[in-house]
Amino acid sequence: MKAVVYKERAKIEVVDIPKPQLLKDDDVIVRITLAGVCGADLEFTQNGPEMGLYEGMRIGHEFVGVVDQVGKDIHSLKVGDRVIASAMFVDGDCYYCKRDLPSACDHGGLFGTPLFAQHGGDDIQGGQAEFIRVPYGNSSLFKLPEGLTGDEHDTKVLPLGDNFATGYHGALNANIKTGETVVVIGDGAVGLSAIMAATLFGPSTIILVGRHNSRLELAKTIGATHVVNSKNEDPVEFVKSLTNGRGANSVIDSVGNKTAITQGMEMTQAGASISVLGFGHLYEPVEQPYSSALFRNITIHTGVVNVAAYMEKLLPIVERGVIDPSKIFTDILPLSEAEKGYDLMRDRSSGTLKVALRP
Repeated sequence: MKAVVYKERAKIEVVDIPKPQLLKDDDVIVRITLAGVCGADLEFTQNGPEMGLYEGMRIGHEFVGVVDQVGKDIHSLKVGDRVIASAMFVDGDCYYCKRDLPSACDHGGLFGTPLFAQHGGDDIQGGQAEFIRVPYGNSSLFKLPEGLTGDEHDTKVLPLGDNFATGYHGALNANIKTGETVVVIGDGAVGLSAIMAATLFGPSTIILVGRHNSRLELAKTIGATHVVNSKNEDPVEFVKSLTNGRGANSVIDSVGNKTAITQGMEMTQAGASISVLGFGHLYEPVEQPYSSALFRNITIHTGVVNVAAYMEKLLPIVERGVIDPSKIFTDILPLSEAEKGYDLMRDRSSGTLKVALRP
């Protein structure tokens, strides 16, 4: 089969390798029909040596497809079912999974990285391929409802495995209330997903802070009431000008670096909630803002998305057409053109927001 593998720092390639096989009784082999390239994939490959990636490792953690084989302990799926995967494989039975916190699963891990690979076996690799072995298939895969089973719906469903679920996670933890003001920082796929997710909570004002005019324009079509380009205007002053100088009730930070966290603190009013989704703090030191938060009763919520806990709620919303997560995709390419896809996503000037790969 064909698969995208890590080659060296910031380099990937498409190679022919053997099809994965069932190794455990709760494994599922999925024939992939569409795979996503996540911004995290760019970070992982850019920092490959530091992340523990090795040459030839399959990458990618966003995929939808059709069940090809099942182990004897699989009871939730059968061959031929259309499915979406959680970006993290999870056992569904540990202490944290039972508390709807599968991101902390005792036996979980992220597809396409060496992180926690020992929990699923040596063959747990990435989903940018024609086939993939999924451990804990009963809890890591979700059967698609009838209205989303065709190939034409793959782009709507795929973001629920990571990007849109992450945006929803941010909106949920930002404590958005009907009629209030929410700010989303960052105009990448997660930030734009957070715009769509925020609309589900009924705020009167949704402001996107970004740096790319094309993405800001897209945001206006998916729920943003206001946008501000932080390269041209101070976003803190912009937000305060719309809120009688008080600031927003909720902030979703999809960037998570020092600048974004500082701006998030400065543009909130007393009693506000800030949900930090971005990983920027992993790559540069960020001063902890607890003193400032304390005296204004600011709630700061951080954390990795709990995809498996949200999937059953999000799939019907997409099936009913309440939201259309496919809007984050700008480029659909054949799997064989994965290198081009990665290059497009790294070149911000190209206008590419997010790439999907079709085997």
